[in-house]
Amino acid sequence: MYQSVAPLKQGADHALFEPIEYASLGEILVVPVVAIEARVLAHHYPIVWRRQGDGYEMVALLSISAPHLTQLRGEFDQGMPRPLLIEAYPLAIAFSESEGERGTVLIDAVPAPEGATGTPVFLPSGAMSPSAGRRMAALQVYASDAARTASYTRALAAAGLMSDWTLRLRIGEDAVEIDGLCVLAPGDKARTALAAAVLEHGFPLAELVTFHDLSLFNMQRLVDRFRSGRLADRTAQAAQTGAPGA
Repeated sequence: MYQSVAPLKQGADHALFEPIEYASLGEILVVPVVAIEARVLAHHYPIVWRRQGDGYEMVALLSISAPHLTQLRGEFDQGMPRPLLIEAYPLAIAFSESEGERGTVLIDAVPAPEGATGTPVFLPSGAMSPSAGRRMAALQVYASDAARTASYTRALAAAGLMSDWTLRLRIGEDAVEIDGLCVLAPGDKARTALAAAVLEHGFPLAELVTFHDLSLFNMQRLVDRFRSGRLADRTAQAAQTGAPGA
């Protein structure tokens, strides 16, 4: 998601653009999310986990192919909720044990979008601009729930509930392959293990699991999204060459 992050320094001369103007966001398939946003996001995106070294990270699956910036822009224009880290982009946050929830605020130093008009991160007074303030607010919400989300993820993994979710899809003439994702294991034995984890962590963990389960129905939306994107691409190519559309 990030290309060249560096600490955000007070008064630095950075410009901000609407998140959806950044081409890099159209190249990512997943974005890290926290439990507090799962209730809203689960209506629109599959909420799953990806392998991160020896552990796991909860993510929202935005797309099953890239680039997809045009589709993402259209969805956000129609009111689809943005995950917190997209709302905050190009600001980011990194955590260390000494900083706890505070973390270090970073900025992704990517090229300015062509033709876009930016706003400064800092005003001449040294205060953050309203645009930067909105991004910081999103980062603060994310940071405030990152530790809890990581704790839930570790509990689910320790209970043996993480199951590889390898996507191998054939959609028309196209093949889609995505590795490294996980979902919660189905079956009575797995749910017995889940019950023990819920006893330890309480109802919010059970609620998160429910949101995860329901969110998987959004895979159909992503498949339909892929089909419409491919159809639009082929129609545009046909228009350029004068051939009949696909």
